[in-house]
Amino acid sequence: MIGAIIQAWHFEDVVRLSGYGNVVSTNYPPTALIHDGASDEKLTTDGVATYYISQSGLFLQDEERAQQLLERLYELGDWAAGEIVERHRRDQERHGSDYNKLKPSLTVPQMLVRRFVKRNPGSSLVSISVGTSMPVTVLREIVDDLCRDGILVMSAESDPTYRLSATELARYKAFQD
Repeated sequence: MIGAIIQAWHFEDVVRLSGYGNVVSTNYPPTALIHDGASDEKLTTDGVATYYISQSGLFLQDEERAQQLLERLYELGDWAAGEIVERHRRDQERHGSDYNKLKPSLTVPQMLVRRFVKRNPGSSLVSISVGTSMPVTVLREIVDDLCRDGILVMSAESDPTYRLSATELARYKAFQD
């Protein structure tokens, strides 16, 4: 049951105060109305949801309170809050797994080449060029750098082909492309 409204939080303020990144844009951002009732509820009027969040158990500090509001909005089925909360959880998981500390860090063109070669082992420079839409002249330097860093292995043929090194395959096994 909904009690007396104590405070209204606009979605943009909730996200900003939570410290989470705002990864969505919406035409009808939700509003969280804090009330003195016992439970959280969602009411939809003309297709726009209004969320009534019980003050019970909410932190007093703005940052923690905003994080709790996002979690509760997500539990009530709000899409935008869910996207923000899930993105934050993924970022925390990556941070905890040292995903961002993998070395060497690759540039975007290097990552494109790496992905292409992973999907197409034994590719020549020409096929990598076609698959990544990069000119062979530019690609040659990128491939040479990746070979030097131990990410790619070049065959000994007169027209060399490339594949991921065994260490590269093992290193990224835990992380999906």
